[in-house]
Amino acid sequence: MEDVVIRRNITVMGDSDIMKAMDITEQIASEMGFLPRECLFLRLATEEACMNAYEYCQKTNQLPFEVFWTCEKEKLMIVVKQHGKKFDITRRDVVNKGLRGRGLQLIIHIVDHVYLEQKGNNVLFYMCKYKDH
Repeated sequence: MEDVVIRRNITVMGDSDIMKAMDITEQIASEMGFLPRECLFLRLATEEACMNAYEYCQKTNQLPFEVFWTCEKEKLMIVVKQHGKKFDITRRDVVNKGLRGRGLQLIIHIVDHVYLEQKGNNVLFYMCKYKDH
């Protein structure tokens, strides 16, 4: 794959759009040469990030939200943009046995770098995964 940056995006209104976002992640990761196991985990990270955004946006009547993909030769960046404020993404190595709250920790352990950016009334959740050499 060349050094050219490839960009895709999708607007998410419901479950079928989340499935499309998961499919896009898996397709892009596969085309980039990520191993099948990594593609599956990236698909899972996309699902968790989208479900968190969907539940928040649905609860606050702020649907839709957007998902963007930026690809470089050795890096895949998945961004979820939703209405709202920054939230805590601190990495924790303690096992959460509760009913909720494992999704962000799962994402943090799957991807190589996670960060948030506040832009006006929106928060952007960045998930970055580098290809292993």
